Amino acid sequence: MTGAAGRSGGEGAGGFLSAIGRLLPGMRISAEPDEAGADEEEAAPVRASRRERRADQADAIVRDALSQKVLRAWLQNRNQTLVPLALNLRSLDAEGRTLVVRAMAAAQAATGQDAAPPGDLLARIGAGEAERALLADARAQEAGLGGLLDAVRARDLGAYAYAASLMVLDQRRLVSRLYLAFLASRLSLPEDVVSSLDRRYRT
Repeated sequence: MTGAAGRSGGEGAGGFLSAIGRLLPGMRISAEPDEAGADEEEAAPVRASRRERRADQADAIVRDALSQKVLRAWLQNRNQTLVPLALNLRSLDAEGRTLVVRAMAAAQAATGQDAAPPGDLLARIGAGEAERALLADARAQEAGLGGLLDAVRARDLGAYAYAASLMVLDQRRLVSRLYLAFLASRLSLPEDVVSSLDRRYRT
């Protein structure tokens, strides 16, 4: 009895769905769940909407702009740390002071400038008695320019050495200008750094 009722109910449901299918041609109607269709829906990738794509593009543009600003700020700060705003020997350690003073002596020796730098110039750059004595000794000795400039570069003191040389040389003389050009090239100073130092320390 129950089996007959079940068969009757199943046939009734099947007949009802068949009738609906005839009324709505082209539509697949089944009493059983469409497991294949469900799997396809789950497997189908979710496509981003146009609004989401535009938001992603905007985020990428913002990230790129911020990255460029950070890089530009870093480069500017790096140049500021390499270029002394004011040449002060007291801001350097003992080895740094020695190298810069020797660079001053080498600049004078290389250009044949015999006169000692004026005392007020040395005071202006923070030279104490030890630096004054060192400068006098260095000027009295034959300077080994190549080794000195290598040591200056190794300590990243190229801008300091160039600025100090600018201050002690008579830049009206052609040989002084040529030496400064050689020094900038030998110390691998960028053109913008050289221009900045020329404006600040040219006498």
